[in-house]
Amino acid sequence: MQNFKSLLGLVLGASILTGCSTGLPTGSNTSITYQPGSINLNVFRADGVSKKQVLVTFKGQANLQEFQTRNKMRVSNVIAPINAAAIEISGMSPEAAVAKLKADPSVASAEFDRAAILDDVKVNDPLRGKQYALDKVNAPAAWDITMGKSSVTIAIVDSGVDLTHPDLKAKIVKPTSTIDASAKDDMGHGTHVAGIAAAIANNKEGVAGLAANAKIMPVRVLGNQAGSAASVAEGVIYAADNGADVINMSLGFYDKPEVLEKAVKYALSKNVVIIATMGNNNIERRRYPAAFDGVIAVGSTDSADKKSHFSNFGDWISVSAPGTDILSTYPTYQVQPGRPTSYASLSGTSMAAPLVTGLAGLIRSQHPNMAPAQVKALIEKSSVDLGAKGFDKEFGHGRIDAFKAVSK
Repeated sequence: MQNFKSLLGLVLGASILTGCSTGLPTGSNTSITYQPGSINLNVFRADGVSKKQVLVTFKGQANLQEFQTRNKMRVSNVIAPINAAAIEISGMSPEAAVAKLKADPSVASAEFDRAAILDDVKVNDPLRGKQYALDKVNAPAAWDITMGKSSVTIAIVDSGVDLTHPDLKAKIVKPTSTIDASAKDDMGHGTHVAGIAAAIANNKEGVAGLAANAKIMPVRVLGNQAGSAASVAEGVIYAADNGADVINMSLGFYDKPEVLEKAVKYALSKNVVIIATMGNNNIERRRYPAAFDGVIAVGSTDSADKKSHFSNFGDWISVSAPGTDILSTYPTYQVQPGRPTSYASLSGTSMAAPLVTGLAGLIRSQHPNMAPAQVKALIEKSSVDLGAKGFDKEFGHGRIDAFKAVSK
């Protein structure tokens, strides 16, 4: 596990954030660099731009054969629901490919495909922490009303999930991967996120998730030095098309990927609630998908209801939730000396977001047809005000309160 932190940089567009707290100054022009070892340099440049492909959206129904012949490029993958495609590039720079494709009469937009890597998290000794977060958000009182329903599905668009974990395996549905053939988590991140949102309760095993009775759909879009805006967009569309009620994305880009924005709009149009992280570098800088319209953007707090030192902030934040030292599930196949159990305490906005996702799962259990905008408004309205009175950039509408939300 010594390489764990180096593998879990922060996703962004132009570059990838380093650790949870770097002491960087705030501001939209803050210079951020890649963490060594966080991307596969055979696939991506040092700035995170793919060497292999770019992304386009089409104005209408494109004739792909004519398009390929006209541009002397191959369409490697079509993302049909949003009229987009990944285009292989060879013998030219990504900049030249994008410029050429923007001039094509059938193309609505062309952009770089960029490396996507999971939010950096701080790793602590397993089982040393306590599940204070559930008490902090009033989960026990909420559970007197609902622990969620098995008819609700939460998609974890992440690094995959341990499909055999005793606290998760009985509730997993329709696992998939958009980067290879397996939804198995090779990093630990997605397994930890899944447990926070919906680990099984009352099974004499490990921990409990907030939406303990909901199903989990593992959608692996990122892996060890793999994954991009294209794979994340495909994962969002898969979740929306396969029955997800809620999507959690503990990841993000600092450049605005148009293809991912279209995928998010597509999922919202299919009545899917979407939750994403603000990021972990203590800066005020827009990050996507959290800053897309309609997404519930989540910041992190600690056990004292203070802003976690690493949590990003800004006027696009929706709510906050505990994200410091959060105990949850961890892959059973990563148990080793010094990490003797399949549970661990991690810190990051990655841990805060799935608490909000679990709450959305509880709300969807009570109100199956409630629109994403209504779920977002209910979560915000029922939150406990922190910081400056009313909405503020550090906490948004406040720290979530599950009991208040399900009592509405």
